[in-house]
Amino acid sequence: MANKLTSKRAIAGLVANALNLLDESYPNHHQQTAYLSYCMAQELGYGEEDRIEIIWDALLYDVGCVILPDGKEYSFQELSVAGLNIVGDVSRIQFVRRMFVAGQADSEGDPAYEILSKEARFAEIIDLSRRVSKILKHSDAALNQVEDICEAVSSMAGKELHSWAVECFLRVAKTEYIWMDLLHQPEVVLTYIPEGIDLSMDAVIELSRFMSRVIDFRSSYTAAHSVGVAVSAVRLAEIMGMSADECKMMLIAGYLHDIGKLKVPKDILEKGEKLTDEEFNLVKEYAYYTYLFLKDIPGFEQIGRWAALHHEKLNGYGYPFGLKMGDIPMGAQILAVADIFSAVAEVRAYRQSMAKEGVMKTLAESIENGALSGYIVELMLQNFDDIFGKRDEEVRKESARYTAALLDIDE
Repeated sequence: MANKLTSKRAIAGLVANALNLLDESYPNHHQQTAYLSYCMAQELGYGEEDRIEIIWDALLYDVGCVILPDGKEYSFQELSVAGLNIVGDVSRIQFVRRMFVAGQADSEGDPAYEILSKEARFAEIIDLSRRVSKILKHSDAALNQVEDICEAVSSMAGKELHSWAVECFLRVAKTEYIWMDLLHQPEVVLTYIPEGIDLSMDAVIELSRFMSRVIDFRSSYTAAHSVGVAVSAVRLAEIMGMSADECKMMLIAGYLHDIGKLKVPKDILEKGEKLTDEEFNLVKEYAYYTYLFLKDIPGFEQIGRWAALHHEKLNGYGYPFGLKMGDIPMGAQILAVADIFSAVAEVRAYRQSMAKEGVMKTLAESIENGALSGYIVELMLQNFDDIFGKRDEEVRKESARYTAALLDIDE
């Protein structure tokens, strides 16, 4: 397999669509924030490389909301502190972190544009853009809203926003098609990322681990789940003789297998009793969202199927497609075993973690009822201590990152 796995443009779309699920009251929020940020950077004379960087900044600015308590509106700075802990060690794939240098006007006065660092300027642009996105209503024509939005932003000049940023926005706001794009097709901003900029397999692995935090850090019960599944699945794949590239693809699939779970409300994820049929239907739907997110990404043909089909069962009673044994790829079957193995070893709201004997019993029962591959489960049981040890090591690391992130927020 070639070193280049997929394009930055395709991955940007994945990130934006996934993060939009965190708050569905603002459709296309991340694309809108990125689009307006790009237009403002262009108005200020930044070159193409910088404009592409601000797209990434804007798509990622609020990843920190996944570990912040529900029920309040967070400041840009609070989101930034939390987000830095989630982004962590993915800098090698050139995810810039300018958005974490807030430089807010309300804490530092209203300094002139010329004396601010580019990082602080970009942060200010993104802060303004995300505010506009949250004001813009989808129930009315874009141009009907321009005057009111401009007045609202102008009222923040020198207070919540730097005056130079407000002045830049007001210049951009005079271009009518920008408002129509912003409301009706903000995803066009992704086309500004050149299609020829590719990501290697190793870079996508780093990205996927970061995304696993966005998925899992929403709840203390799942904080290291995807990491545990990914490591367990890769070890099983190695034992089964998969190639080095296939094992890397398995790692990515493991990190992303629950990406559709961003669609599931947090209160359902943490419910301490049996789900109602209606609630379980929401949970079942998340596997379909994983399929939707991954199916059209170039280079993800196998990865997407493995991740999306990990809840299918050999007896045909799985979801979302109700496939049977002959239609479920081996990679998905491996992930299914790794998913149950990891899940039952974790503490959940409705039960304690299972000891080794309980894990082994649960896996054995899944063979008896026709859900899982007996061959793969037997390999898991034969290599239990080895696989559990590797999983436990990575789970401890990820759990420590989650705990450190919460401590930073509490401070």
